Amino acid sequence: AIRHRTWQIAMDGSQKLPQRILATLAENLAAGREARGLTLVVAAWIKYVGGVDETGAAIDVRDPMAERLRALSEANPDATARVTAFLGLREIFPKALADTPTFAADLAQALATLEEHGAQVAVAEVAP
Repeated sequence: AIRHRTWQIAMDGSQKLPQRILATLAENLAAGREARGLTLVVAAWIKYVGGVDETGAAIDVRDPMAERLRALSEANPDATARVTAFLGLREIFPKALADTPTFAADLAQALATLEEHGAQVAVAEVAP
């Protein structure tokens, strides 16, 4: 059983994402393997740090970069523009990964799906 509350797992994502998700994602892409599930994880994190859930309710984002990430989200309401802005955060996204065109496009699509259709549809699209 997981002994942490859900918010504890999600908190400080800007610090956890590079080592726990992005490194594996980059390795898979470099090896020519599909990484749609991990890409959806990143899209969900971008959605989360925007501070609003899919019902429009506020989310208490606990992250050392929360203000900056929320400002980026608010300044870039379009999924593609938001992904471009987030991929520019070198303290989170390594340049090699951020500059991978298929990753950027897949990430924008996953984020758009989350925002337009919700998490259930987004997960169903990547589930085998």
